[in-house]
Amino acid sequence: MISTLAQVESVFLMSLFKPVLFLALLIGWGWVLNKTDKDAAYFYLPRIWTNLGLLVAGIVGFAMMLLIPFFILGFVLGLMVIVGSLFGYAYFRNTKVPEHEKWKLSLESIRQHFLERETEKAQANATLVLYDRKDDPQTVPGPHDPLAPAHEALENALEFAIPRGADQIDLTADAKQTAMAVRIDGVKYPQPSMEAQTGIQLVDYVKQAAGLDVADRRKKQSGKMTFDLGDHGRHSLLATTRGSTRGVSLNMSLDTAQHIQMGINFIGLLDSQKQQIKELIAGQGGVVLVSSPAKMGTTTTIYSLTQEHDPYTSSVQTLQEDVASEIEGVDHNVIPPGMDTAAFNDRLGAMLRSDPNVVMIERLRDPSTAAIVAPYADEIRFYLGVPAEDTIKGAKTWVKAVGDARKAAGSLSAVVSQRLIRKLCETCKTAYTPDPAALKKLNLPANRVGDLYHSSGQVVVRDKPMTCPMCHGIGYRGRIGVFEVMILDDTAKQFLAAGDEDQLRAHLRKQKMLYLQEAALAKVVEGITDIKEVTRALSDKTSRRSRSRSAPSRPTDDKDGTGQAPAA
Repeated sequence: MISTLAQVESVFLMSLFKPVLFLALLIGWGWVLNKTDKDAAYFYLPRIWTNLGLLVAGIVGFAMMLLIPFFILGFVLGLMVIVGSLFGYAYFRNTKVPEHEKWKLSLESIRQHFLERETEKAQANATLVLYDRKDDPQTVPGPHDPLAPAHEALENALEFAIPRGADQIDLTADAKQTAMAVRIDGVKYPQPSMEAQTGIQLVDYVKQAAGLDVADRRKKQSGKMTFDLGDHGRHSLLATTRGSTRGVSLNMSLDTAQHIQMGINFIGLLDSQKQQIKELIAGQGGVVLVSSPAKMGTTTTIYSLTQEHDPYTSSVQTLQEDVASEIEGVDHNVIPPGMDTAAFNDRLGAMLRSDPNVVMIERLRDPSTAAIVAPYADEIRFYLGVPAEDTIKGAKTWVKAVGDARKAAGSLSAVVSQRLIRKLCETCKTAYTPDPAALKKLNLPANRVGDLYHSSGQVVVRDKPMTCPMCHGIGYRGRIGVFEVMILDDTAKQFLAAGDEDQLRAHLRKQKMLYLQEAALAKVVEGITDIKEVTRALSDKTSRRSRSRSAPSRPTDDKDGTGQAPAA
């Protein structure tokens, strides 16, 4: 016996590998024994006997490894005893548990096990987690999941968009290519290109989380969801998809409620304009048009005007395709996407017959709608969105839609036209003394204008220029409206009905109406924005691009310090 133990000792002392292997197997066997004990307790199996059987098999197996002089032979035989006991437990267990709980040993089951482990690891380490409409977290695709590239692309876009205050991400995908752009304060920043298939998968991935029909690629669909972006917190997302024979598009609007309800005190009205609007809201009846090119803040302004009315002392109703933000006490009437004009007008007529005091219609869908609204304008206040570049064109659009110039002019109380301009980043904006000649061209009195500001995108830290941490090098942060407010008194209505545009303009100037450019330059003098941004926002080029939603964006040479070229 002594000689046998000496042989065992010599076997183990001859190599460091052998005792390490033995110890690792011993630890692993202990872990397995702990798992089988819990498994037996969970399924109410005879724990004492199963544990005793496995324990005895383990003792025998490890004894064989120690006592057989030939290490490899002893190790293999001992391992066979230990593994055999585990197979025996598995066989016994499978005869006692339900079918779906049985252990199955196959290449497919092993592969599935590792995939599940990868998915669990991806879920635990995920920066981006999507939540469906029921607020249930969606499974994060693992490394070998076909949706993993789509999840990564979405995560990269959101990590670029959210810190910069973006309001929308646009994606178009066809059989050949996928293009994605993040819209920050009205300017599009193209994202890195991705494979066409990844773009299609990304659309399906978002549609599934938003509760949309993944199989239907043609019909317009909209759905809401939320997502968590780690350190950047929880955010809402409105996904809108549509398709054609050329491909599919996905528009993801971010945190829409934050961009809508602002109130007339915060949307950018000058003090004189704000007073005009307050007097207008205090009155009764009349149509108020809110006009601008597409994506220039009409929705925010029309919501701001509507919420100034007390819904508890008057009946306030809306008619719109999508409720971007709930206004407390207001009766939001939602119409399905694609409703034809006749059905829309029937819905509107029924709503008007219920005697509301205030009605908001997000956009003028068809001229026939204007003919329905005009006769009710004596008693009902209407807020109506129309696509027009300024107040005069907005008023002319209304007259043409109604068809009767006198009736149209008589029903119109005001036209509010606007643009959205980017605000200078308060952290990095830079002051300068303007050239008097330049001020003269802008019709600004040099003796009343002090220092102006322009965008920078950089801050100086220890005498070294660095990217601004607030705007991430863009130079601007957030947007504000500039407005042209036309209040129509009886004289203005007469000129409008007669189609005398020159007289109308002259009369409005006597009433001290400010044009868009004058309101925008007032923001420059206040240090809110700069001349470059006013020129961009009020240019005909910007308006034309806003009217054509499908027009492709063309990158400029200015990267704004973000590493992403903004669309012109």
